[in-house]
Amino acid sequence: MDQSHRRILLGLLGEKIVAKLLRDRGHIVEESLNVFDGAKDLLVNGKHVEVKTQVPLLFKDAFAISTNQLSKIRSSYVVYWVSVPPTKTNDDYAGYVYQLNPRADMQFSFWTNREGRESVIIPRKQAAMKVVHVINDPTLLAHLKELSTSYL
Repeated sequence: MDQSHRRILLGLLGEKIVAKLLRDRGHIVEESLNVFDGAKDLLVNGKHVEVKTQVPLLFKDAFAISTNQLSKIRSSYVVYWVSVPPTKTNDDYAGYVYQLNPRADMQFSFWTNREGRESVIIPRKQAAMKVVHVINDPTLLAHLKELSTSYL
């Protein structure tokens, strides 16, 4: 399976994890049927929710998004991050599901990698971000890791 297919499947799996978590907690969740929906991933109680599923930048202890995603993040009611276990190193927070309130005092910065690509860095440890769930199922964690496109 090539990287683009794995990336799509990883994103869909993250959306399913968050949708189930929210339904189990009594929320009304509507999943987008469009894999490439540019507006939102989920409607939760009628509000736009974004889900990001990725291995964090461990040396920054943060999640990274492309700069063109920042307005989408900031305009979402809530953003959920599913922290994917890295394949070659350890992350004590692998499998954590974070909730980011982008209307709070969200901290972020810009970072340029060695190839010259600029990203937005959103720290995992900040007042606007909190852990809402920990995935303990080893099969699910292994599946997340298997779909990862990260070099870590």
